[in-house]
Amino acid sequence: MGKYEHIDMSYLEELALGSNKFKVEMIESFLKSTPESITQMKEAISKANWKTLGEVAHKLKTSFSFVGMENMVQLSREIQDAGLEAQNIEEIPRMVEELADCYLKSEVELKKELEELKNN
Repeated sequence: MGKYEHIDMSYLEELALGSNKFKVEMIESFLKSTPESITQMKEAISKANWKTLGEVAHKLKTSFSFVGMENMVQLSREIQDAGLEAQNIEEIPRMVEELADCYLKSEVELKKELEELKNN
């Protein structure tokens, strides 16, 4: 799983216009919603509900772009397209697992970032 990349807060910095409160809210939202989205995608796989899977992956693209994880934006797009077009469905479980794995690795970095923001 060589796709893991570190978070890059530059886009969020730009959006926040110097507001730590905004950055804290965005990171907290990401940490809350992303695991929920991954669970929804796994449930969609188990039910072969490809359209739902594609829609959830579509929302995740934006979330990953906020924290500068471009590889995960791309992977979310691939899952979205596979789901919405019901193509390459045999690849979807592997892609979702890779996305989940990368999210878990980023979670550590994001929680550290959150602590630093809260302490400033």
